[in-house]
Amino acid sequence: MPHDDNNKCKEEGVKNPQHVMAPTLNFYTNPWMWSKCSRKYITEFLDTGYGECLLNEPESRPYPLPHQLPGLLYNVNKQCELIFGPGSQVCPYMMQCRRLWCNNVDGVCRTQHTPWADGTECEPGKHCKYGFCVPKEMEGPVTDGSWGSWSHFGTCSRTCGGGIKTAVRECNRPEPKNGGKYCVGRRMKFKSCNTEPCLKQKRDFREEQCAQFDGKHFNINGLLPTVRWVPKYSGILMKDRCKLFCRVAGNTAYYQLRDRVIDGTPCGQDTSDICVQGLCRQAGCDHVLNSKARRDKCGVCGGDNSSCKTVAGTFNTVHYGYNTVVRIPAGATNIDVRQHSFSGKSEDDNYLALSSSKGEFLLNGDFVVTMSKREIRFGNAVIEYSGSDNVVERINSTDRIEQELLLQVLSVGKLYNPDVRYSFNIPIEDKPQQFYWNSHGPWQACSKPCQGERKRKPVCTRESDQLTVSDQRCDRLPQPAPITEPCGIDCDLRWHVASRSECSAQCGLGYRTLDIYCAKYSRLDGKTEKVDDSFCSGHPKPSNREKCSGECNTGGWRYSAWTECSKSCDGGSQRRRAICVNTRNDVLDDSKCTHQEKVTVQRCNEFPCPQWKTADWSECLVTCGKGHKHRQVWCQFGEDRLNDRICDPETKPASMQTCQQPECASWQAGPWGQCSVTCGQGYQLRAVKCIIGTYMSVVDDNDCNAATRPTDTQVSPLCPAQFLALGSQILELTHNTPRTQWRFGSWTPCSATCGKGTRMRYVSCRDEDGSVADESACRTLPRPVAKEECSVTPCGQWKALDWSPCSVTCGQGRATRQVVCVNYSDHVIDQSECDPDYIPETDQDCSTSPCPQRTPDSGLAQHPFQSEDYGPRSAGPSRTHVLVGNQWRTGPWGACSSTCAGGSQRRVVVCQDENGYTANDCVERIKPDEQRACESGPCPQWAYGSWGECTKLCGGGLRTRLVVCQRPSGERFPDLSCEILDKPPDREQCNTHACPPDAAWNTGPWSSCSVSCGRGHKQRNVYCMAKDGSHLESDYCKHLAKPNGHRKCRGGRCPKWKAGAWSQVSNASPYDCFLLTFRRVADTGEAGGSSVWGQRWMWRSRPIVGCPQALLSLSSRPLSSQCSVTCGKGYKQRLVSCSEIYPGKENYEYSYQTTINCPGTQPPSVHPCYLRECPVSATWRVGNWGSVMCGPGPHRLVAELLFIGYFWSVFQIFCAGMQSDHPKEYITLVHGDSENFSEVYGHRLHNPTECPYNGSRRDDCQCRKDYTAAGFSSFQKIRIDLTTMQIITTDLQFARTSDGHPVPFATAGDCYSAAKCPQGRFSINLYGTGLSLTESARWISQGNYAVSDIKKSRDGTRVIGKCGGYCGKCTPSSGTGLEVRIL
Repeated sequence: MPHDDNNKCKEEGVKNPQHVMAPTLNFYTNPWMWSKCSRKYITEFLDTGYGECLLNEPESRPYPLPHQLPGLLYNVNKQCELIFGPGSQVCPYMMQCRRLWCNNVDGVCRTQHTPWADGTECEPGKHCKYGFCVPKEMEGPVTDGSWGSWSHFGTCSRTCGGGIKTAVRECNRPEPKNGGKYCVGRRMKFKSCNTEPCLKQKRDFREEQCAQFDGKHFNINGLLPTVRWVPKYSGILMKDRCKLFCRVAGNTAYYQLRDRVIDGTPCGQDTSDICVQGLCRQAGCDHVLNSKARRDKCGVCGGDNSSCKTVAGTFNTVHYGYNTVVRIPAGATNIDVRQHSFSGKSEDDNYLALSSSKGEFLLNGDFVVTMSKREIRFGNAVIEYSGSDNVVERINSTDRIEQELLLQVLSVGKLYNPDVRYSFNIPIEDKPQQFYWNSHGPWQACSKPCQGERKRKPVCTRESDQLTVSDQRCDRLPQPAPITEPCGIDCDLRWHVASRSECSAQCGLGYRTLDIYCAKYSRLDGKTEKVDDSFCSGHPKPSNREKCSGECNTGGWRYSAWTECSKSCDGGSQRRRAICVNTRNDVLDDSKCTHQEKVTVQRCNEFPCPQWKTADWSECLVTCGKGHKHRQVWCQFGEDRLNDRICDPETKPASMQTCQQPECASWQAGPWGQCSVTCGQGYQLRAVKCIIGTYMSVVDDNDCNAATRPTDTQVSPLCPAQFLALGSQILELTHNTPRTQWRFGSWTPCSATCGKGTRMRYVSCRDEDGSVADESACRTLPRPVAKEECSVTPCGQWKALDWSPCSVTCGQGRATRQVVCVNYSDHVIDQSECDPDYIPETDQDCSTSPCPQRTPDSGLAQHPFQSEDYGPRSAGPSRTHVLVGNQWRTGPWGACSSTCAGGSQRRVVVCQDENGYTANDCVERIKPDEQRACESGPCPQWAYGSWGECTKLCGGGLRTRLVVCQRPSGERFPDLSCEILDKPPDREQCNTHACPPDAAWNTGPWSSCSVSCGRGHKQRNVYCMAKDGSHLESDYCKHLAKPNGHRKCRGGRCPKWKAGAWSQVSNASPYDCFLLTFRRVADTGEAGGSSVWGQRWMWRSRPIVGCPQALLSLSSRPLSSQCSVTCGKGYKQRLVSCSEIYPGKENYEYSYQTTINCPGTQPPSVHPCYLRECPVSATWRVGNWGSVMCGPGPHRLVAELLFIGYFWSVFQIFCAGMQSDHPKEYITLVHGDSENFSEVYGHRLHNPTECPYNGSRRDDCQCRKDYTAAGFSSFQKIRIDLTTMQIITTDLQFARTSDGHPVPFATAGDCYSAAKCPQGRFSINLYGTGLSLTESARWISQGNYAVSDIKKSRDGTRVIGKCGGYCGKCTPSSGTGLEVRIL
């Protein structure tokens, strides 16, 4: 893009360079907008497709730009520091906003003509905007741009042969303002027009454009005022085919006369593609943009090869001279002639020749043979010739010839028989053709994989030459009966059982699922191959479920909690213990659990550790000798800086290190000399030198510190006071006047950054103590220079202009150019401002084509036909090659320039003499082409999927879809391989209707407190509601603050029991209404002198007749007649609860009540006991079942008091199977089966490599519902093992399976996709149960392409998971258990 003062921009009417592309930044520059010229170039750049790189979004992470104006992020002093360095501040009393003036530490104000940053505060309530101080409230709202309507299509660019019409739209409805976004999308669209062919006598369209410049020589040296321009096709790069390159007629020199050709111009002679807006775009032979139409072998655009027939033959008769082979009539196409050498060598004395019907030779006439490859233009057709220097000499052309051609063979020498084979297509005569259905067409596919039938496809055939043509030719003819035969007779179709799942019951009767699919069974090798189930529809499908019996002694691993991770980062490991147990928690041998994977070690904390980062070292703090340099060292994790305590202090890099500079110079004083007098007062002198290094080399005094220089003169008390002369110095020696000397500092940097400037240093008069003295005290000494001129690099730089034309038109000459000295703004300055050592060359040698050699006039008379168009004749009839003279030589063809729909190939063509050396005077008319067309298959096209779900329900959301570039066969290509401007959008706005303005959050009443005493919580419903009272989805209220649905509450202070002395309580009570039996399992052991133990209770009952309908009872029942341990300190425990009993129900419950309603006082429930000392080992012991008299009652019981460890915790336990020997404990889920479910999704994608709809689930997906393991189970109660505190996920007693197979708790999966697109879901909500999942609760993914996405709440009461694969699932990592803890 040129600068605003460039000649290209002056055409656009730009007078003042005051915009972004101004050549220099000055007071008048307006750097906030583009000039008219810049906007033109940017628009053309984007319109021609070169801006596609802007569509490439960053892959690593987004780079958000700050929404604040830069002046709010950096104040005016910070802006000065960013431009001029630390310590710079804004200069006072300067005009604000327009230019930024800053002073440095020496107080000098400078500017680089940059304005103050927009948003910088300039006055109270005002800020800078575009160089002016304006009120802040003048800011307009941000307005995003939107496209206006399309204009009407304009005029056609051509009158025939396929032109282009263009329609445009502007981003003006509205225009973007105040930082708003510009429109995204195509600004122009095109369509074809005037596609009818042009008249044959009409000139080529590119030739017409070149002819417009006839007579214009553009002051090019050597071009005449009558110059004529013709198109240049060969030797042009592929990317430049749509630029107008024209060649001087009769010359090889060519130039680019326009940046682009007119729309609709063919890209080349060998293609139907056309140029649009400077880019070559696909077009068909019908001249329509994006058309796929191609010419058939008959030369008919879009034809079906039925309008012509093939003529073929051979010729092998030999006579000396030219022999006629065949006459090729006008209108023939696809000419292919080959002459095979008799001897297998290229020289066999037979050569192909062509002549017109008038006898004019086009090829190898007059006994002169062309050895190299060449192209012959015959009317509008191009005929290619391989050259005679080939074993197989070939003539071929795909174009239609307009005149008759005579094919001949020239036979000379030993007269070997030629071997000519030819073929070409000629139009069929106008008499009507006869067509018929040929029933012996190709076999079609078998109707079934096995025991099927296949048919032959009838094809439409032309009677004259039995050519297969389009079926449309036989549309009105009746089709014959199809020819059929059996197929697939060596195989059978049958239902095949692929696999069986594990038995649903680990002990006793259960069920297993079978994976059954339709298979093709081969009778030959006995192999089976899976096919679609529809092929087996004729056979009844077996049941996919069968009974099974689980081995009761099989076990599963029970795990302890994971240990802490061995490393906090960079990957550590965790361990846990595992024991093999059965369903009754009896410990088994490890061999009983080998069917399950034993996972006792896992990786953890695999994220990288924080690391030390360092900045660059500073400069050495001294200029000589040994010093130090520093750098900044900090602790970093990812993109964030952390406190240094987080990183390992032992690996912290050093922040300071020593540095060695050149050795420092120092003063050396010699011995004092003799006194200047022999009596009285005199003076003594000594030598003082500045030295450096081991060898004490003397250097300039400026290298030493002038402030520490020893004195070189002293007064001797032997001499009287007087004035003494010493060299050029006058020393004033008195008793009252102290000795003084001049001291000076280092030079400042040169005041100019280029050219000549000045530098200064500090000079002061010092007394013998080093203090500053009046300069008059040093007037007798020469004063050092305090200011001098300095020079750095030259300010200017050399600029070389274009070379002049060569001084001669042929042979060797000289070319010159002008070299000037310019400054940074490209203005010419004096040459003294540039470095003379680097001036570019101003002249150079140049060479043009060799000058022609003059020949005698008599030579012209002897050879009247000799010119550059004719080669020399052979010496005799037997000499068929031109052995003397220069010839064109060609290299091999290169690769095709296009991967699809036609391109071109290039090769090297050079002129060489008979010895193989490069020459310049070959015949240009017969030069072989350097470029030809090539075909590489069909172009890829855009393919796209269905739209995904909208991100918003209203107010304008976004939805996306997959758009890929691929061939019809499904082969993928990069996006640039397809027409990028025609790419279908992969995202669009959706649900643009406005959100209901009156939607608001509504709340229901608060529930009662969850506890009657202590701290609890309340809940209420929060929902989005319209003004009319109808409920809306939550997204409609997402923009509003949502009220809380939970809050804490307090139910007053809880009462406490006071226990009196321990007393015996009767085993029976008038309120007892059931018989309760129990058993106890205790763990006893000793560790460090104190006992360790746990406790577990289980209940069962049987009814007793005679209880009232509902009773309240405060009961104290001894639950253990023995001590809780067999050794050490233990306790005796009894269940004490105030319960409400409903004995009339089939399953009645104990529910917790306040003790106010209970008669009597609260009995104690625990009594200590001690039996004996405990042994070291600890084992589980199972006591006998005891019994206590109770009333009639339940199959299930709720016990509400549980002793765990040394702490009491109250939560509800639901006991089931109380009549059996093995009752089980369950937890009732407060939120029921709506938020506690497991699912294995049953749909499977037809194309499992995709993830459509952005991973969302759709009922209309391109999939089938045939996954045999699919199912959906919801849970109201879950089994809990109070010994291990684990949820038994495989217990489905209180699960409800509504679809397919039962699915264990906390499990999900699918067979949907292999592209990380999980659809199986599970949900866990333990809120209100008093339990939550432990931190060690984990899930593992199993199967093929398995993936899981699991989110767990902080308190562990809520888990939502999505899992799947192809096929895959996720299960709790501990197998059948999920660890929980008591809140």
